[in-house]
Amino acid sequence: MKAKFVKIYDGFDTVKNAQAFLISSIYNKDNLTVDELTNNVIRALQSLAIQNGGFSLSLNALTQKQANDFVKWLFEMAIYWEIPLRMEIRDLFAQDYHDTFIYTTLKKKICCICGKPGELQHFDRVGSSGYKSDTGLNYRVMCLCREHHDEADNCISRIDFIKKYHLNGIYLTSEQVKELKGVYKGHFQAFKEE
Repeated sequence: MKAKFVKIYDGFDTVKNAQAFLISSIYNKDNLTVDELTNNVIRALQSLAIQNGGFSLSLNALTQKQANDFVKWLFEMAIYWEIPLRMEIRDLFAQDYHDTFIYTTLKKKICCICGKPGELQHFDRVGSSGYKSDTGLNYRVMCLCREHHDEADNCISRIDFIKKYHLNGIYLTSEQVKELKGVYKGHFQAFKEE
């Protein structure tokens, strides 16, 4: 497979600066069809492979962790740059890399269920203490659009919500709270940076 991937086919011109070509394609994604964007991503990856003498995710070239981290990074970039993913691919990422998926959608402020613009949802109810006592470390959070936020708040139980969407909130680390304080103004008011 590697040999076929890096083979230079008739009419294929490698991209001299594959990284710049890829970033340019992503920035201009609104002017490209999904097929054109897909072809540009493939062309950039093939160019990188050809220029570097090959590319492989085989375990004799990478550790399992390195291969998993690379795949996770690809998914994160697709979400961050709003590259359309087929629903079954998005769902596979959400299932296999649940916490990363939820955190990536939180950073991008998009609903982890439908991809629409979203807002912070405290998966564990904050209660009467409110946001002023919320450090961001004690309650699970996720990003939901208004429609799914209302559904989660009015759901009979969180268990029913999890059964329906196969997603739930995540606990944040101190580093994640620091990053998300800039994204969600007014939240995590009790968090003290060290």
